[in-house]
Amino acid sequence: MNLLTRLHLPFFFLLVYLLWSQARQSQALRRFFWPALFLKLVGGFLLGYIYLEYFGGGDMGLFHQQASAVNAAAQEDPNQYIRLLLFNELGDMPIGFSRWPGYSNSFFFVKLLSLLHFLTGSSFWGSGLYLSLFSFWGCWYLVDKLQRYFPEYSTAAVIAFLFFPSVVFWTGGVSKDSVFMGSLCLTIGLVLQLGQAKEKAVNLHNSILLLASIYLLWKIKFFLAAVVLVLLFSWLFMQWLTKQVKWLQPKGRQLLVWGMLLLTGGFVASFAHPTFNLDFFVQHIVWNYTNLLAKSDPTKPLLLLPGLDANVWSFIRYSPEAVFQMLFRPFVWEPTPLFYKLAGLENLLLLVLVSITIGYLLYQKRWPRLPGFLVVLLVFFFIGAVLVSLPTPNLGTLFRYRAPLLPFFLTVVLAWGPWQKWFNGLIRWGR
Repeated sequence: MNLLTRLHLPFFFLLVYLLWSQARQSQALRRFFWPALFLKLVGGFLLGYIYLEYFGGGDMGLFHQQASAVNAAAQEDPNQYIRLLLFNELGDMPIGFSRWPGYSNSFFFVKLLSLLHFLTGSSFWGSGLYLSLFSFWGCWYLVDKLQRYFPEYSTAAVIAFLFFPSVVFWTGGVSKDSVFMGSLCLTIGLVLQLGQAKEKAVNLHNSILLLASIYLLWKIKFFLAAVVLVLLFSWLFMQWLTKQVKWLQPKGRQLLVWGMLLLTGGFVASFAHPTFNLDFFVQHIVWNYTNLLAKSDPTKPLLLLPGLDANVWSFIRYSPEAVFQMLFRPFVWEPTPLFYKLAGLENLLLLVLVSITIGYLLYQKRWPRLPGFLVVLLVFFFIGAVLVSLPTPNLGTLFRYRAPLLPFFLTVVLAWGPWQKWFNGLIRWGR
């Protein structure tokens, strides 16, 4: 590591300090800040090391090489670089993923990474630090808002977003999921604050931040961005409508009207753009699944859906099975390489958590209160899980893809079981 790649570190530590200066204002959460940040940064470092040492660099190495080449070319022709950033005009820029530059998230990520390379001296590890910090910032911001507005879910959110192994590991480093996780959580947290705020005056800072996070979210994974934005802004609309119409005060009526809004919006969207046409969408997902399955190594665990057809009813029929396998496979007892065994151990832990929570609810004979906003996040998880799992037959890849979605499900699982009570008791005992 030469001197140039270290010059950015004071700025990095300044960002950490600014983040800490906000985090320490929360009495309930600030004790988790430093261990959670440490795990996120170390996780991002380990992810990069494993990719470089054992996978020949993989997509991380490819993104870094592309961004380094673009950065070097930008210093020779800064005007063309600016045109690349603003208008996707390639010129002589040595950048790949350029067949559909307006739609390729890899193309966008390389452009974003090339900007970071100006700051870090084209350092792979330095760029990974900033991307991990961005991912952590988004997670922390959302957990802080959940703690403020739904304190009964705060401990569960801390564990799910800041400490659960695969979530910490796969959403850091030089990866698109770092940007996705950070922008997703920032978007959700900002919309939650907007919906719950007593003062409805527009906050310019938060508005700019929300627009920026939505932009990043859309550019990285537009299909999941579309789902979460429709859910969030329909929730915001229901928040406003409930205050205007007394008939909507009961929660059941709110849920009914919200569901009708979503169905109507989905129906209209199917005519607005070919990508959101339901038949086209289902056919594209099944086509992806079939082609990727044909290219997958049959000796490794696969998500097998032999009866999956390119029609809506088959899509609906196999969705629950796909989500179940996404959550709990590969099983630890399956004959698999080491990576899959490690994934299987976490899946076994997740299966135990879900099973005990279900048993606990049956024993308690009560259904905990689930705020409307948490309903929105659960719906997002299940829709997102279907959209991610059905076109992804490789369970190793799917294990990585589920990481940004898992905390939304896990937060409810942990909050509804005995775990939160035990964890809070452990914290009090340790004081």
